[in-house]
Amino acid sequence: MRYPNREELIRMGLAVFAVYLGIYYWGSISRMLSLLLVALTPVLMGCVIAYVFNVPMSFFEQVLTPVTSSPRLAKARRPLSLLVSAAIGFLAAAFLLRFIMPELMQSMRMMSQKVPQVVEVVRQLFRDFDLEVMVDEQLNQLSDWDKIQMQVSSYLMSGAGDVMGSVVTGVTSVLSSTFEVLLSAILAIYILMSKERLGAQLGSLVKTYCGPEVLDRAIYVGRVMDHSFSSFIIGRCISSLIVGIICTVGMLLFRLPYAMTIGTVVGVTNIVPVVGPFVGGIIGTLLIFSTSTIDALVFVVFVLVLQQLDANVIFPRVVGSSTGLPGIWVLAAVAVGGGLGGIPFILLSVPVAASAYQLISDDLRRRHGEEDVQPQA
Repeated sequence: MRYPNREELIRMGLAVFAVYLGIYYWGSISRMLSLLLVALTPVLMGCVIAYVFNVPMSFFEQVLTPVTSSPRLAKARRPLSLLVSAAIGFLAAAFLLRFIMPELMQSMRMMSQKVPQVVEVVRQLFRDFDLEVMVDEQLNQLSDWDKIQMQVSSYLMSGAGDVMGSVVTGVTSVLSSTFEVLLSAILAIYILMSKERLGAQLGSLVKTYCGPEVLDRAIYVGRVMDHSFSSFIIGRCISSLIVGIICTVGMLLFRLPYAMTIGTVVGVTNIVPVVGPFVGGIIGTLLIFSTSTIDALVFVVFVLVLQQLDANVIFPRVVGSSTGLPGIWVLAAVAVGGGLGGIPFILLSVPVAASAYQLISDDLRRRHGEEDVQPQA
């Protein structure tokens, strides 16, 4: 039996002491970590923005490689690819703001004019079921739309001081958020323009302080995770495009209004899991409700069916095929991620699960000395 030597005992003692300090002073440590996370938010956002834009930028760099074969043009390849990627993002945002927001605002105005009519329809429905007494007072209050507007105006006037304080706080928050976004965008540009040099510097640090074997393993794991995350982004965009097309075609078949606009909104918002489909459905319902209540109800049923189709068929198959993760594990990863921490964990769950699946698959092949050994799905 081998006993630990003096140096190993010292390391074990220091490790136990560090664990004790971490447990005893966990409150102070967690506060320091929270402050550090807040301070690093622009940097983390910059890294996320850079990674997302790196996907289309790398594509355009490959497309421009034959065209920019000369050394002088080769220097302009990356700035031009980054500029094209940013232009596509800005054009997509401008399209949404220019064509969708005006119709949504007009729909809201038309809905405000229809509130008394809707209240009367609800009142008649309760009359048919002999339930008018239960809601008569509330409906009478809602039907007096002018009175509601006067009450809101009176409340705003009486609380003008609080409103001004809230406005100042809101403006300060908006300015601070704008500064963080601009700083993150600038950091993202620097990261994208010099990603090879940053990667070489990070590799040099790891190799110097951790050794070549750790560097090789880190490069291998990083490549697997990069493939999983980039494939997830592409697969999610393809899945959302399919949902948007199906929504547009279905609305045209059902002769629902605003088919192109709502199909675009549903497709774009579907990129964000869980919350996105509901946001797209709510916006579409509001737009259609301003023209027809029956059409709005038909759209609600249609979009619920579409969401189930996307969640159980389109998303697992498209994203699973792009990341190499079987559909059953895609659903399991989304369920576990949602249970752990909501939307952020859902966004990370599928690519993390795909990375783990690939790493385990490669390890099984290495251990068994075979080429086609895969984890059981």
